[in-house]
Amino acid sequence: MNSNSDERQRKPSRITSLSKQANDLSTLCDIPIALIIFSPGEISPTIWPNEDAAKVIVTRYLSHTKTEKFKKSVKLETNLSSKLEEKENNIRKPEKRNKEKKIEIVFSRLYEGKVNIFNLDATKINELLKLSALAQDKLEERKKQLEQQSHTSQPPSLLSHFQ
Repeated sequence: MNSNSDERQRKPSRITSLSKQANDLSTLCDIPIALIIFSPGEISPTIWPNEDAAKVIVTRYLSHTKTEKFKKSVKLETNLSSKLEEKENNIRKPEKRNKEKKIEIVFSRLYEGKVNIFNLDATKINELLKLSALAQDKLEERKKQLEQQSHTSQPPSLLSHFQ
């Protein structure tokens, strides 16, 4: 009997807390949310935000086909694996930048004559080749941009006035 009365006393604060969390989730995700809480021993449920709004939300949900519901649902496993992949990529980015910086340093030392190419191993030479290919691609892209700018910014020909 004592635990029943404790449960009844805690119920309003639990519902208030749950309602606040539902409101926050609704705001953050920009989605309509309704709570229908059935308690043991009670005939009518507790409804949040109100009965009319809950009816609209439930009716709208039930009007969707199974395929529409499935499209919008997110599997926990898929969600967690995508978050894990994103975090792994964020961890790898600094490693990749550090590796690129190191090979750029090797390239500049090679250019300055501080390092002999015959002292480099095959992996460093391959990385240097990749770096030079990237630099060549950037140069070609910049060349195209400059050519486009020069074509669009040239003054009209003198012959165009006589036509």
